[in-house]
Amino acid sequence: MSTGLKLLAQNQDDLSVMSAALQDAIVQVDGIHFDKLARTLVLRTSRFMHEQQAGKRVRSGLQLNNILSVQAKGIDRSDPKAYLVLLSIDFTKGKPLPGGEICLKFAGGGELRGQAEYIEARLVDYLQERETDKRPLHPLED
Repeated sequence: MSTGLKLLAQNQDDLSVMSAALQDAIVQVDGIHFDKLARTLVLRTSRFMHEQQAGKRVRSGLQLNNILSVQAKGIDRSDPKAYLVLLSIDFTKGKPLPGGEICLKFAGGGELRGQAEYIEARLVDYLQERETDKRPLHPLED
């Protein structure tokens, strides 16, 4: 049964917890939406459930609020069916506080950078978990 994970991030520490929960999440390019008017960046993900012993994935939604602008680097938007693997979510303080930049880093060097008025992010699992035999690999660097 699904853990029904629901997380709210309102500061840098919260965002670090959310980043850990989303490590190795698969995101399809057409599952990334920025609504400038609503100031939200939304990603549909297939989150690897690191908190489970067995290999499982669950469909999750990530919503970043108070996003003033978004820049993409190294993400080919011409293929909406392409997949990205999320590695981390970082926050760099800006001026004026509490604003700053939220950076989503993907395998292969892709990035989404959102200028945030302040941190407010929500992560919600929304479908039943499913078994997978494909576990993320993290080889040790020399």
